Amino acid sequence: MKQSMSPVAATVVAAAAAGALLAVTTTLPLSWAYRAAAVNAAIFVSLAAYTMLLARLSQKRLRALFAPLFMLSAVLASAGSVGAFVIPAAACLAWIRSGICFQGSFGRRVITEAVIGPAGLSLAWLLPPPGTYGWALGIWVFGLTQAFYFVVFDFERSGLQEPAVQARSGQTEDLKAALRRERKLELAFEELGLSGRARSGT
Repeated sequence: MKQSMSPVAATVVAAAAAGALLAVTTTLPLSWAYRAAAVNAAIFVSLAAYTMLLARLSQKRLRALFAPLFMLSAVLASAGSVGAFVIPAAACLAWIRSGICFQGSFGRRVITEAVIGPAGLSLAWLLPPPGTYGWALGIWVFGLTQAFYFVVFDFERSGLQEPAVQARSGQTEDLKAALRRERKLELAFEELGLSGRARSGT
């Protein structure tokens, strides 16, 4: 299936959409407890939409996302603060991204997620200024950080090469197939005594 969007672009777009959703959520006239629940719900919705997009890009069935998203929904129902929810949410993203959508060697997956996930959470905590839109800026920064997963790690091994790479791969396969057909013809000529050497000697 032809990919209409690279995972890097998809991640950047998803980060912007999540930031916009959080910006709207934080402006709602809610008490502190209800605001935290609303922010967690917005993060869950953003994560679910993004992981569905990743599943589509990696040609995985959406039902493969059921277990991690179901477990995260249980955390959502019991989390009493935003801080208690974002770490399980980041772990859920790592599970879906490396464990379901873009599988590779186990060691490389562990190292990749051990770097990208905590780095994103740290930047999301440290960079945004305090205030109404701090959570929105935080999730936006976290999302942008996740795009580096596809820039630095496993982009080609995920099978989602850029169109130029896919075209070169197709041309190589066509050339190999043509060489195999030519070889079969040569063997057939040799069996019939009509090889190139036989014809040159007559």
